Amino acid sequence: MGLLQLTSPGGISGFLDQELPFFVALVVAITVHEFSHGFVATQFGDSTPRRAGRLTLNPLKHLDPVGTLLILVAHFGWGKPMPINPSEMRNGNLGWALSSAAGPLSNIVMATVTLIVAQVAGLPLREPYVNAFFALNISLAVFNLVPLPPLDGFGFVYGLAPRAIKLALAPVWRIGPVLLMALLFLPAILPGAPSLQPAITAVSTRLATFLITTVANAF
Repeated sequence: MGLLQLTSPGGISGFLDQELPFFVALVVAITVHEFSHGFVATQFGDSTPRRAGRLTLNPLKHLDPVGTLLILVAHFGWGKPMPINPSEMRNGNLGWALSSAAGPLSNIVMATVTLIVAQVAGLPLREPYVNAFFALNISLAVFNLVPLPPLDGFGFVYGLAPRAIKLALAPVWRIGPVLLMALLFLPAILPGAPSLQPAITAVSTRLATFLITTVANAF
């Protein structure tokens, strides 16, 4: 998988046609996603992203070494979480919620822009870069909206929740990552185990269909 396919049938040509669009799209999607978290937090008065040197579109500032390695060899990875501090924000609860939502929303915007550019340029959706940028941004947005930590969906819910509910949800910060990993990977080991994949696929398909139809009708 990944760069290892340089030695597989198709060689460098196959890599450039099939793998490179995926890598480029995922790096750009992760970079814009993380930058958007920091940008919105900064608008609420949080100086943490700027002090951490993360208020930039330089991919090197947002890519996690292990996550990037996994992108190359396993088509799965992650970026560095954007550091934010709600206590520095003018409205900590709203700022936390909106900065959490900003990442997935940025991916939906990028998916929409990809469709518009393709429509204007006369490029088919199956074109490798169009397909990679559109599909990966849709997938990244939907996955991150799952309301389990450390994903953005939980940050959005937690930020808007009243104090009493925040206290009730506090233990989820500890068990959420383990539960998330179990829902993602346990079905491959134990067939029949609960899985997030069907729901993620269904929502991604509906969102993709909606965006494709909307852009097509607009042009």
